[in-house]
Amino acid sequence: MKEALRWLISNIPLILMALILAALAWFVALEQADPTVERTFPQPIPISMTGLDEDLLIVGNFQERVQVTIQTTRSVWDALEVEDFEAVADLSGLSPGVHEVPVQIDLDQEPSRILAREPETIVVELDSRASQVVPVRVEVTGEPAVGYVTRARTVEPRDVTVSGPTSYVTQVVEAFAAVSIDGADEDLEETLSVRPRNSAGETVPYVSLNPEAVELLIPVAPSGYHDTLSVKAVLTGEVASGYRITDIAIDPPTVTVFGNPADLAALEEGFIETKPVNVAGAQQDVVVRPGLTVPPKVSVVPGQQVEVRVSIEAIQSSLTITSTPEIQGLEPGYTATVSPDTVQVVLNGPLPILESLERDDVRVVLDLFDLPRGTHQVEPEVVTPEEITPQSIIPATIQVRIAEIPTPTATPESTVTSTVTATITSTRTITGR
Repeated sequence: MKEALRWLISNIPLILMALILAALAWFVALEQADPTVERTFPQPIPISMTGLDEDLLIVGNFQERVQVTIQTTRSVWDALEVEDFEAVADLSGLSPGVHEVPVQIDLDQEPSRILAREPETIVVELDSRASQVVPVRVEVTGEPAVGYVTRARTVEPRDVTVSGPTSYVTQVVEAFAAVSIDGADEDLEETLSVRPRNSAGETVPYVSLNPEAVELLIPVAPSGYHDTLSVKAVLTGEVASGYRITDIAIDPPTVTVFGNPADLAALEEGFIETKPVNVAGAQQDVVVRPGLTVPPKVSVVPGQQVEVRVSIEAIQSSLTITSTPEIQGLEPGYTATVSPDTVQVVLNGPLPILESLERDDVRVVLDLFDLPRGTHQVEPEVVTPEEITPQSIIPATIQVRIAEIPTPTATPESTVTSTVTATITSTRTITGR
Protein backbone atom coordinates (compact mmCIF):
# COMPACT_ATOMS: atom_id res chain seq x y z
CA MET A 1 0.00 0.00 0.00
CA LYS A 2 2.82 2.32 0.92
CA GLU A 3 4.59 1.34 -2.28
CA ALA A 4 1.52 2.23 -4.33
CA LEU A 5 1.10 5.53 -2.50
CA ARG A 6 4.73 6.42 -3.05
CA TRP A 7 4.40 5.56 -6.73
CA LEU A 8 1.29 7.67 -7.08
CA ILE A 9 2.91 10.65 -5.37
CA SER A 10 6.06 10.33 -7.41
CA ASN A 11 4.07 10.14 -10.68
CA ILE A 12 1.59 12.98 -10.03
CA PRO A 13 3.37 15.32 -12.46
CA LEU A 14 3.23 12.70 -15.16
CA ILE A 15 -0.47 12.01 -14.49
CA LEU A 16 -1.30 15.71 -14.63
CA MET A 17 0.66 16.08 -17.86
CA ALA A 18 -1.24 13.14 -19.36
CA LEU A 19 -4.60 14.67 -18.37
CA ILE A 20 -3.61 18.04 -19.86
CA LEU A 21 -2.47 16.39 -23.09
CA ALA A 22 -5.69 14.38 -23.29
CA ALA A 23 -7.78 17.53 -22.76
CA LEU A 24 -5.78 19.37 -25.42
CA ALA A 25 -6.26 16.50 -27.81
CA TRP A 26 -10.01 16.57 -27.14
CA PHE A 27 -10.22 20.33 -27.69
CA VAL A 28 -8.18 20.07 -30.89
CA ALA A 29 -10.42 17.31 -32.21
CA LEU A 30 -13.54 19.29 -31.23
CA GLU A 31 -12.17 22.45 -32.86
CA GLN A 32 -11.45 20.59 -36.06
CA ALA A 33 -14.96 19.09 -36.15
CA ASP A 34 -16.79 22.34 -35.16
CA PRO A 35 -14.36 25.29 -35.34
CA THR A 36 -14.84 28.59 -33.50
CA VAL A 37 -15.76 31.62 -35.66
CA GLU A 38 -15.88 35.37 -35.01
CA ARG A 39 -18.32 37.14 -37.27
CA THR A 40 -20.73 40.09 -37.50
CA PHE A 41 -24.32 38.93 -37.79
CA PRO A 42 -25.52 40.07 -41.25
CA GLN A 43 -28.93 41.33 -40.11
CA PRO A 44 -29.33 44.29 -37.73
CA ILE A 45 -31.11 43.48 -34.45
CA PRO A 46 -34.17 45.62 -33.51
CA ILE A 47 -33.83 47.50 -30.20
CA SER A 48 -36.74 47.36 -27.74
CA MET A 49 -37.35 49.93 -25.01
CA THR A 50 -38.16 48.92 -21.43
CA GLY A 51 -38.89 50.77 -18.21
CA LEU A 52 -40.39 53.91 -19.79
CA ASP A 53 -42.54 55.84 -17.31
CA GLU A 54 -46.20 55.91 -18.46
CA ASP A 55 -46.26 59.71 -18.15
CA LEU A 56 -43.39 60.10 -20.63
CA LEU A 57 -43.11 59.84 -24.40
CA ILE A 58 -40.17 59.23 -26.72
CA VAL A 59 -39.77 62.28 -28.95
CA GLY A 60 -38.66 61.88 -32.56
CA ASN A 61 -36.50 59.10 -33.91
CA PHE A 62 -33.64 57.12 -32.43
CA GLN A 63 -31.28 54.40 -33.58
CA GLU A 64 -33.71 51.46 -33.72
CA ARG A 65 -31.31 48.65 -34.72
CA VAL A 66 -27.88 47.46 -33.64
CA GLN A 67 -25.21 45.43 -35.43
CA VAL A 68 -23.69 42.61 -33.35
CA THR A 69 -20.34 40.77 -33.60
CA ILE A 70 -20.15 37.41 -31.83
CA GLN A 71 -17.85 34.46 -31.18
CA THR A 72 -19.40 30.99 -31.46
CA THR A 73 -19.03 27.65 -33.15
CA ARG A 74 -19.71 27.20 -36.83
CA SER A 75 -22.68 24.89 -36.16
CA VAL A 76 -24.31 27.49 -33.88
CA TRP A 77 -23.53 30.30 -36.39
CA ASP A 78 -25.19 28.40 -39.24
CA ALA A 79 -28.40 28.04 -37.20
CA LEU A 80 -28.60 31.63 -35.87
CA GLU A 81 -31.70 33.76 -36.57
CA VAL A 82 -32.68 37.32 -35.65
CA GLU A 83 -35.12 35.97 -33.05
CA ASP A 84 -32.21 34.42 -31.10
CA PHE A 85 -30.97 37.92 -30.18
CA GLU A 86 -32.52 40.40 -27.78
CA ALA A 87 -31.40 44.05 -27.84
CA VAL A 88 -32.73 46.18 -24.96
CA ALA A 89 -32.39 49.84 -23.93
CA ASP A 90 -33.52 50.34 -20.33
CA LEU A 91 -35.21 53.72 -19.74
CA SER A 92 -36.07 53.10 -16.07
CA GLY A 93 -35.84 56.15 -13.84
CA LEU A 94 -35.21 58.64 -16.66
CA SER A 95 -36.81 62.11 -16.57
CA PRO A 96 -37.75 64.47 -19.44
CA GLY A 97 -34.72 65.45 -21.50
CA VAL A 98 -32.09 63.94 -23.78
CA HIS A 99 -30.36 60.76 -22.55
CA GLU A 100 -27.62 58.43 -23.79
CA VAL A 101 -28.73 54.88 -22.99
CA PRO A 102 -26.54 51.73 -23.28
CA VAL A 103 -27.75 48.85 -25.46
CA GLN A 104 -27.71 45.41 -23.83
CA ILE A 105 -27.48 42.29 -26.04
CA ASP A 106 -28.52 38.76 -25.03
CA LEU A 107 -28.02 35.70 -27.23
CA ASP A 108 -30.04 32.59 -26.49
CA GLN A 109 -27.52 30.14 -27.96
CA GLU A 110 -24.52 28.37 -26.43
CA PRO A 111 -21.61 28.41 -26.76
CA SER A 112 -21.50 32.10 -27.73
CA ARG A 113 -20.01 35.40 -26.62
CA ILE A 114 -20.87 39.00 -27.60
CA LEU A 115 -17.67 40.66 -28.82
CA ALA A 116 -19.00 44.02 -30.02
CA ARG A 117 -22.17 46.01 -30.72
CA GLU A 118 -22.63 49.02 -32.97
CA PRO A 119 -23.82 51.39 -31.62
CA GLU A 120 -23.06 50.70 -27.98
CA THR A 121 -25.44 53.47 -26.83
CA ILE A 122 -28.41 55.28 -28.33
CA VAL A 123 -29.59 58.87 -27.80
CA VAL A 124 -33.24 59.18 -26.69
CA GLU A 125 -35.27 62.34 -26.08
CA LEU A 126 -38.07 62.04 -23.51
CA ASP A 127 -40.90 64.46 -22.81
CA SER A 128 -44.06 64.44 -20.69
CA ARG A 129 -47.46 63.71 -22.23
CA ALA A 130 -49.88 66.56 -22.95
CA SER A 131 -53.09 67.29 -24.85
CA GLN A 132 -55.19 70.31 -25.73
CA VAL A 133 -58.17 71.31 -27.88
CA VAL A 134 -57.50 73.51 -30.93
CA PRO A 135 -59.90 74.98 -33.53
CA VAL A 136 -60.26 73.70 -37.09
CA ARG A 137 -59.53 76.17 -39.90
CA VAL A 138 -60.35 75.41 -43.55
CA GLU A 139 -58.83 77.62 -46.23
CA VAL A 140 -60.99 77.86 -49.39
CA THR A 141 -59.31 78.92 -52.65
CA GLY A 142 -60.67 79.63 -56.14
CA GLU A 143 -64.01 80.92 -57.34
CA PRO A 144 -67.21 79.03 -58.25
CA ALA A 145 -68.37 78.81 -61.85
CA VAL A 146 -69.54 82.00 -63.52
CA GLY A 147 -73.07 82.77 -62.39
CA TYR A 148 -72.73 80.97 -59.04
CA VAL A 149 -72.03 82.15 -55.51
CA THR A 150 -71.13 80.37 -52.28
CA ARG A 151 -73.14 80.47 -49.07
CA ALA A 152 -71.95 80.09 -45.47
CA ARG A 153 -69.82 76.98 -45.01
CA THR A 154 -70.10 74.45 -42.18
CA VAL A 155 -67.30 72.34 -40.67
CA GLU A 156 -67.91 69.37 -38.39
CA PRO A 157 -66.34 69.08 -35.86
CA ARG A 158 -65.13 72.63 -35.30
CA ASP A 159 -62.47 71.60 -32.75
CA VAL A 160 -60.07 68.64 -32.44
CA THR A 161 -57.80 67.32 -29.69
CA VAL A 162 -54.03 67.39 -30.22
CA SER A 163 -51.90 64.95 -28.16
CA GLY A 164 -48.20 64.22 -27.84
CA PRO A 165 -45.02 65.54 -26.18
CA THR A 166 -45.66 68.71 -24.17
CA SER A 167 -43.00 70.77 -25.94
CA TYR A 168 -44.69 70.11 -29.29
CA VAL A 169 -48.36 70.11 -28.23
CA THR A 170 -47.98 73.65 -26.86
CA GLN A 171 -46.84 74.85 -30.32
CA VAL A 172 -50.09 73.82 -32.06
CA VAL A 173 -52.59 76.65 -32.56
CA GLU A 174 -54.94 75.12 -35.16
CA ALA A 175 -55.90 72.03 -37.18
CA PHE A 176 -55.60 73.15 -40.80
CA ALA A 177 -57.01 71.96 -44.14
CA ALA A 178 -57.30 73.52 -47.60
CA VAL A 179 -59.80 72.99 -50.43
CA SER A 180 -60.41 74.54 -53.86
CA ILE A 181 -63.86 75.54 -55.04
CA ASP A 182 -62.67 76.75 -58.44
CA GLY A 183 -65.35 76.23 -61.13
CA ALA A 184 -67.87 74.61 -58.78
CA ASP A 185 -71.52 74.79 -59.88
CA GLU A 186 -73.02 72.61 -57.15
CA ASP A 187 -72.70 72.12 -53.40
CA LEU A 188 -69.21 71.04 -52.31
CA GLU A 189 -69.12 68.22 -49.75
CA GLU A 190 -65.66 66.98 -48.76
CA THR A 191 -63.97 64.89 -46.08
CA LEU A 192 -60.71 66.74 -45.36
CA SER A 193 -57.65 65.49 -43.52
CA VAL A 194 -56.39 68.13 -41.07
CA ARG A 195 -52.84 68.72 -39.90
CA PRO A 196 -51.45 70.49 -36.81
CA ARG A 197 -49.94 73.95 -37.47
CA ASN A 198 -48.11 76.50 -35.34
CA SER A 199 -48.49 80.29 -35.41
CA ALA A 200 -46.03 80.53 -38.31
CA GLY A 201 -48.15 78.23 -40.47
CA GLU A 202 -45.70 75.31 -40.17
CA THR A 203 -46.73 71.71 -39.55
CA VAL A 204 -45.87 70.54 -36.02
CA PRO A 205 -44.29 67.05 -35.84
CA TYR A 206 -44.61 64.23 -33.26
CA VAL A 207 -48.24 64.98 -32.35
CA SER A 208 -51.55 63.34 -33.29
CA LEU A 209 -55.02 64.75 -33.89
CA ASN A 210 -58.35 63.27 -32.86
CA PRO A 211 -60.27 63.13 -35.13
CA GLU A 212 -57.84 63.25 -38.07
CA ALA A 213 -60.47 64.44 -40.60
CA VAL A 214 -63.44 66.84 -40.69
CA GLU A 215 -66.58 67.12 -42.85
CA LEU A 216 -66.93 70.31 -44.93
CA LEU A 217 -70.08 71.59 -46.67
CA ILE A 218 -70.04 74.69 -48.89
CA PRO A 219 -73.43 75.48 -50.52
CA VAL A 220 -73.14 76.72 -54.13
CA ALA A 221 -76.16 78.41 -55.74
CA PRO A 222 -76.99 80.46 -58.88
CA SER A 223 -76.46 84.18 -58.40
CA GLY A 224 -79.79 85.19 -60.00
CA TYR A 225 -78.05 87.54 -62.45
CA HIS A 226 -76.65 84.71 -64.58
CA ASP A 227 -78.14 81.83 -66.52
CA THR A 228 -76.74 78.89 -68.49
CA LEU A 229 -78.10 78.38 -72.03
CA SER A 230 -77.58 75.53 -74.47
CA VAL A 231 -75.93 76.42 -77.77
CA LYS A 232 -77.70 75.55 -81.03
CA ALA A 233 -75.69 75.50 -84.27
CA VAL A 234 -77.29 77.17 -87.29
CA LEU A 235 -76.18 75.65 -90.65
CA THR A 236 -76.63 77.09 -94.14
CA GLY A 237 -76.12 75.46 -97.56
CA GLU A 238 -76.01 71.81 -98.63
CA VAL A 239 -72.99 69.53 -98.56
CA ALA A 240 -71.63 68.19 -101.87
CA SER A 241 -73.63 65.60 -103.78
CA GLY A 242 -72.90 62.11 -102.50
CA TYR A 243 -71.96 63.34 -99.02
CA ARG A 244 -73.91 63.62 -95.78
CA ILE A 245 -73.62 65.20 -92.32
CA THR A 246 -72.97 62.57 -89.65
CA ASP A 247 -72.55 64.71 -86.53
CA ILE A 248 -72.66 68.29 -85.24
CA ALA A 249 -70.51 68.82 -82.13
CA ILE A 250 -70.51 72.05 -80.12
CA ASP A 251 -67.78 72.78 -77.58
CA PRO A 252 -68.71 73.91 -75.00
CA PRO A 253 -72.36 72.84 -75.34
CA THR A 254 -73.54 75.66 -73.04
CA VAL A 255 -72.64 79.28 -72.37
CA THR A 256 -73.33 81.56 -69.43
CA VAL A 257 -75.20 84.82 -69.98
CA PHE A 258 -75.91 87.63 -67.57
CA GLY A 259 -78.50 90.34 -67.25
CA ASN A 260 -81.35 91.56 -65.13
CA PRO A 261 -83.14 88.61 -63.42
CA ALA A 262 -86.43 89.66 -65.06
CA ASP A 263 -84.85 89.63 -68.54
CA LEU A 264 -83.26 86.25 -67.89
CA ALA A 265 -86.58 84.85 -66.71
CA ALA A 266 -88.22 86.08 -69.94
CA LEU A 267 -85.99 83.85 -72.10
CA GLU A 268 -88.42 81.18 -73.29
CA GLU A 269 -86.25 79.21 -75.67
CA GLY A 270 -83.61 78.17 -73.14
CA PHE A 271 -80.92 78.17 -75.82
CA ILE A 272 -78.77 80.56 -77.82
CA GLU A 273 -78.02 80.22 -81.55
CA THR A 274 -74.71 80.53 -83.34
CA LYS A 275 -74.24 82.77 -86.33
CA PRO A 276 -74.76 80.77 -89.57
CA VAL A 277 -72.16 78.08 -90.37
CA ASN A 278 -71.82 77.60 -94.15
CA VAL A 279 -71.44 73.96 -95.28
CA ALA A 280 -72.31 74.49 -98.96
CA GLY A 281 -70.41 72.03 -101.20
CA ALA A 282 -68.41 70.60 -98.27
CA GLN A 283 -66.75 67.20 -98.79
CA GLN A 284 -64.91 67.06 -95.45
CA ASP A 285 -65.39 68.18 -91.84
CA VAL A 286 -66.12 71.87 -91.28
CA VAL A 287 -64.64 73.34 -88.06
CA VAL A 288 -65.38 77.00 -87.24
CA ARG A 289 -65.78 79.34 -84.29
CA PRO A 290 -68.87 81.36 -85.13
CA GLY A 291 -70.21 84.18 -83.03
CA LEU A 292 -73.41 83.90 -80.99
CA THR A 293 -76.75 85.56 -81.64
CA VAL A 294 -77.40 87.22 -78.27
CA PRO A 295 -80.99 87.94 -77.15
CA PRO A 296 -81.87 91.58 -76.34
CA LYS A 297 -80.90 92.92 -72.90
CA VAL A 298 -78.72 89.88 -72.27
CA SER A 299 -74.95 89.57 -72.61
CA VAL A 300 -72.60 86.61 -72.87
CA VAL A 301 -70.03 86.37 -70.08
CA PRO A 302 -66.70 87.50 -71.62
CA GLY A 303 -64.06 84.91 -72.47
CA GLN A 304 -66.45 82.24 -73.74
CA GLN A 305 -65.87 80.97 -77.27
CA VAL A 306 -67.83 78.21 -78.98
CA GLU A 307 -66.37 75.82 -81.56
CA VAL A 308 -68.70 74.02 -84.01
CA ARG A 309 -67.51 70.84 -85.76
CA VAL A 310 -69.72 69.52 -88.59
CA SER A 311 -68.65 65.96 -89.44
CA ILE A 312 -69.15 65.10 -93.13
CA GLU A 313 -68.57 61.80 -94.88
CA ALA A 314 -69.32 60.27 -98.25
CA ILE A 315 -72.52 58.26 -98.57
CA GLN A 316 -71.71 54.57 -98.66
CA SER A 317 -73.25 52.66 -101.54
CA SER A 318 -72.73 49.58 -103.73
CA LEU A 319 -72.13 49.00 -107.44
CA THR A 320 -72.31 45.82 -109.50
CA ILE A 321 -70.02 45.60 -112.53
CA THR A 322 -69.26 42.95 -115.14
CA SER A 323 -65.57 42.35 -115.81
CA THR A 324 -63.43 40.10 -117.99
CA PRO A 325 -60.67 38.40 -115.94
CA GLU A 326 -57.00 38.99 -116.69
CA ILE A 327 -54.65 36.00 -116.66
CA GLN A 328 -51.26 36.32 -114.99
CA GLY A 329 -48.42 33.87 -114.36
CA LEU A 330 -49.10 31.53 -117.31
CA GLU A 331 -45.93 29.68 -118.32
CA PRO A 332 -44.62 30.26 -121.89
CA GLY A 333 -45.76 27.61 -124.38
CA TYR A 334 -49.16 27.17 -122.71
CA THR A 335 -52.66 28.42 -123.36
CA ALA A 336 -55.52 28.87 -120.90
CA THR A 337 -59.25 28.58 -121.48
CA VAL A 338 -61.42 30.46 -118.96
CA SER A 339 -65.02 29.58 -118.15
CA PRO A 340 -67.02 31.70 -117.68
CA ASP A 341 -65.16 34.46 -119.50
CA THR A 342 -66.83 37.26 -117.47
CA VAL A 343 -67.67 37.72 -113.77
CA GLN A 344 -69.88 40.03 -111.79
CA VAL A 345 -68.28 42.01 -108.95
CA VAL A 346 -70.25 43.78 -106.20
CA LEU A 347 -68.31 46.79 -104.91
CA ASN A 348 -68.90 48.81 -101.74
CA GLY A 349 -67.60 52.32 -101.03
CA PRO A 350 -68.29 56.05 -101.07
CA LEU A 351 -70.93 56.93 -103.64
CA PRO A 352 -68.92 59.75 -105.32
CA ILE A 353 -66.01 57.37 -105.97
CA LEU A 354 -68.28 54.60 -107.24
CA GLU A 355 -69.92 57.03 -109.65
CA SER A 356 -66.55 58.18 -111.01
CA LEU A 357 -65.06 54.71 -111.67
CA GLU A 358 -63.42 54.36 -115.10
CA ARG A 359 -63.04 51.26 -117.28
CA ASP A 360 -59.59 50.34 -115.98
CA ASP A 361 -60.10 51.22 -112.31
CA VAL A 362 -61.29 47.72 -111.38
CA ARG A 363 -59.40 44.58 -112.48
CA VAL A 364 -60.21 40.90 -111.94
CA VAL A 365 -57.03 38.84 -111.98
CA LEU A 366 -56.52 35.06 -112.25
CA ASP A 367 -53.12 34.01 -110.90
CA LEU A 368 -51.95 30.85 -112.71
CA PHE A 369 -48.41 30.87 -111.40
CA ASP A 370 -47.01 27.35 -110.85
CA LEU A 371 -50.24 25.68 -112.01
CA PRO A 372 -49.57 22.56 -114.15
CA ARG A 373 -51.49 21.39 -117.22
CA GLY A 374 -55.04 20.40 -116.58
CA THR A 375 -58.29 21.87 -115.29
CA HIS A 376 -58.29 24.06 -112.16
CA GLN A 377 -60.77 26.05 -110.09
CA VAL A 378 -59.16 29.45 -109.45
CA GLU A 379 -60.42 32.13 -107.06
CA PRO A 380 -60.19 35.50 -108.82
CA GLU A 381 -58.55 38.49 -107.11
CA VAL A 382 -60.17 41.90 -107.44
CA VAL A 383 -57.94 44.97 -107.58
CA THR A 384 -59.81 48.19 -106.71
CA PRO A 385 -58.99 51.83 -105.94
CA GLU A 386 -58.46 52.91 -102.34
CA GLU A 387 -61.70 53.17 -100.29
CA ILE A 388 -63.48 50.71 -102.61
CA THR A 389 -64.06 47.19 -101.21
CA PRO A 390 -65.09 44.15 -103.25
CA GLN A 391 -68.09 42.69 -101.45
CA SER A 392 -68.55 39.54 -103.54
CA ILE A 393 -67.58 37.90 -106.87
CA ILE A 394 -70.02 35.84 -108.94
CA PRO A 395 -69.00 33.10 -109.52
CA ALA A 396 -66.60 32.75 -106.56
CA THR A 397 -64.28 30.45 -108.59
CA ILE A 398 -63.50 30.23 -112.32
CA GLN A 399 -62.60 27.10 -114.24
CA VAL A 400 -59.28 27.40 -116.05
CA ARG A 401 -58.05 24.72 -118.47
CA ILE A 402 -54.29 24.89 -119.12
CA ALA A 403 -52.85 23.15 -122.19
CA GLU A 404 -49.67 23.20 -124.29
CA ILE A 405 -49.67 25.28 -127.45
CA PRO A 406 -49.89 22.85 -130.42
CA THR A 407 -46.95 22.47 -132.84
CA PRO A 408 -47.22 25.32 -135.34
CA THR A 409 -49.24 24.08 -138.25
CA ALA A 410 -52.31 26.01 -137.52
CA THR A 411 -53.49 27.64 -134.42
CA PRO A 412 -57.02 26.53 -133.52
CA GLU A 413 -59.30 29.46 -133.37
CA SER A 414 -61.06 27.94 -130.37
CA THR A 415 -57.98 28.29 -128.17
CA VAL A 416 -58.27 31.21 -125.82
CA THR A 417 -54.94 32.78 -124.93
CA SER A 418 -55.07 34.62 -121.78
CA THR A 419 -54.51 38.23 -121.08
CA VAL A 420 -57.81 40.00 -121.26
CA THR A 421 -58.27 43.42 -119.82
CA ALA A 422 -61.06 44.05 -117.37
CA THR A 423 -64.13 45.78 -118.72
CA ILE A 424 -66.96 47.46 -116.96
CA THR A 425 -70.36 47.12 -118.53
CA SER A 426 -72.25 50.25 -119.21
CA THR A 427 -75.08 49.01 -117.00
CA ARG A 428 -74.50 49.75 -113.26
CA THR A 429 -76.64 48.85 -110.30
CA ILE A 430 -76.25 51.37 -107.48
CA THR A 431 -77.81 50.80 -104.10
CA GLY A 432 -77.70 52.29 -100.64
CA ARG A 433 -78.12 55.95 -101.45
